Amino acid sequence: MKKFLAIALAIVVLLVIVSCQKKNVGADGYYFEQETFTRLENHVTVVLVKDQTEMTKLLAEHGRTVEAGREVAAFSVLSMEDSSCTIYMIDPKISYQPEFIGHEFVHCLYGNWHKIQP
Repeated sequence: MKKFLAIALAIVVLLVIVSCQKKNVGADGYYFEQETFTRLENHVTVVLVKDQTEMTKLLAEHGRTVEAGREVAAFSVLSMEDSSCTIYMIDPKISYQPEFIGHEFVHCLYGNWHKIQP
């Protein structure tokens, strides 16, 4: 009986340790969850955006919205038909935020990989 309790306790401790491990969170505040596809060859187009007003307009044109009080530095639009990906980003001459550019490029490669995170 003592051996059984010791094993059970060890399993519980192991599960607690594993569940408490921190995710590898990037500078953009996101972590990689699970890819919806892997496409390592893409045709990538970058559209430079001058300000938040233009960004909000482009988001709306692509059927997306922004939560109140939140600004978008970049977003991507994927095409499954022709393996293309368009990244819309604030011009780095205006605001250099490479973590968001990289975030969107990862969408080009792996699709919607953060379904849990907003």
